[in-house]
Amino acid sequence: MLRQLTRSLRLTSRAFTHFNYGTDSTAGQIPVTQALVGWAEKLKAAGIEDTKFNLKCIISHVLNKKFNTVPDSFEKLQFNSSQLADFERFLEARCARMPLQHIIGEWDFMDITLKTAPTVFIPRPETEEFVRLVIENYKNEKHVNLLEVGCGSGAMSLAMLHSLPQVVSTAIERSKAATVLAAENAKLLNLQDRFTVHNHTMEEDKYMPEELKDKKYDLIISNPPYVKTEEFQYLHPEVVVYENLNALDGGSDGLRVARLVFELACRHLHPGGKLWLELGNEHPPMVKTIMNLKYEGRLKFIASYNDQYKRERFVQIEKV
Repeated sequence: MLRQLTRSLRLTSRAFTHFNYGTDSTAGQIPVTQALVGWAEKLKAAGIEDTKFNLKCIISHVLNKKFNTVPDSFEKLQFNSSQLADFERFLEARCARMPLQHIIGEWDFMDITLKTAPTVFIPRPETEEFVRLVIENYKNEKHVNLLEVGCGSGAMSLAMLHSLPQVVSTAIERSKAATVLAAENAKLLNLQDRFTVHNHTMEEDKYMPEELKDKKYDLIISNPPYVKTEEFQYLHPEVVVYENLNALDGGSDGLRVARLVFELACRHLHPGGKLWLELGNEHPPMVKTIMNLKYEGRLKFIASYNDQYKRERFVQIEKV
């Protein structure tokens, strides 16, 4: 499908005026301001919002510069012919709704930079809020043995390890590609000594890999799939075409995987240990009801928290 979309964009781009990059450029250097001509309109026509941000991200990447060091005006910046070709290729991909993170190949998450891949779900800004909330609650603990369920690129665990030297993290992840990427990110951040990831598909009565079946943890965190299956039709093309939809599908009510995490927490949290979840905004009241009806004496709903958009998204649960 990506090949079809990119081919379509190339055909479309031929319909636009071919720009003469001018005789003013010397030694093959093309002013970025000239290379930009027409691209904001193409991005808007493709349904891309915040075109200035998208353009600056791609320009920064092509020039191998930090985003915050690139002037908004782009004046005095130049591409060589190879950079110009990359710039146009990346923008064609963005017009085909490929996520910026996949085009660039890395993304900042809190204070760390992670490698990304099309097979691995991209952490959202709200997940940064979730992790900051957990960090705030554990910053004064002397030692924390952490388990992350479904770590993806490793963003949540690695951000916590970066901020809290007293944390040691184990993660399980059902995607082999994500398992490899998380381990690679840990090594790139020099956190591999405190991070271990296991490729494992969580199932009923097989919640953990064999080598972890008797382990207990102080803290479990998870951002499980929580999109209702029926809501997939409303997702943006960036998600539907390019994301791993298995990392999003939460079943008919969005809590299919979360229910497995509840059972895992019963078995693998120390008494008094906490389970923190990032869920959909309609889920915290449902989770509270589930705790009261099914897990009395095992798990206790402690609190829910809002994200920056005032949506009730984050849940804290305690092992009784």
